[in-house]
Amino acid sequence: MIPIKIHTQPDDSTCGPTSLHAVYRYFKDPISLNEVIKEVPYLDEGGTLEVLLACHALQRGYRARIYTYNLHIFDPTWFKLSNEAIVRKLEQQLTFKKGSKFIRATQAYIEFLTLGGELRCKDLTKGLLSEYFEKGIPLLTGLSATYLYQSAREMVDEKDNSIYDDVKGYPMGHFVVLCGFGEDPKCIVVADPYPENPYFKNNYYEVKASHLINSIMLGMATYDANLLAIRPPMQEPVQA
Repeated sequence: MIPIKIHTQPDDSTCGPTSLHAVYRYFKDPISLNEVIKEVPYLDEGGTLEVLLACHALQRGYRARIYTYNLHIFDPTWFKLSNEAIVRKLEQQLTFKKGSKFIRATQAYIEFLTLGGELRCKDLTKGLLSEYFEKGIPLLTGLSATYLYQSAREMVDEKDNSIYDDVKGYPMGHFVVLCGFGEDPKCIVVADPYPENPYFKNNYYEVKASHLINSIMLGMATYDANLLAIRPPMQEPVQA
């Protein structure tokens, strides 16, 4: 198992920077959690996007690769194109599709690709995860917290606090770090910045790989559904 040490997120909107900081900490990057929280861009409605976390890593000199299953943004036929060609497709798409989150996500992916980020779309399997775990590379993922925790959907109150409400609520996204396989090889070890989660009630737990994979794929409902692998520039790359 990859020895990830993760802080508890300070509030409901900082799971992404807290997860990113845990990966930086693993690579012995001295940046503080407060600095990461301050520097990572946020969405108007709160929270962030995995691609914005990836851009932060690229700007700090890391290599960054995103495996995305977000069909809101990408057409499956684009993934064999160069970064420059995908940027052109994204720019063309903006002339036909609107929405503040869609526009912000598109702009962030354009920045990611311009900075030299790598984009992949490959079947999400235990084999793919294993290729990273075997090289000691943790994976930051944006997924559906609603499905992962099997909790009620959530709504935000007047004080910007998340409240569980199975009727009024909506699916919620979340960021965690994947650390390797558990004692049972059918399970994945998760480092979660939210220890008060309603299912596991801990910063660290094991979850069945099939359930985790479904949680990642269902993250598309909140513009997540991604895996992010960052690594120092001198570390051997993963070929997947």
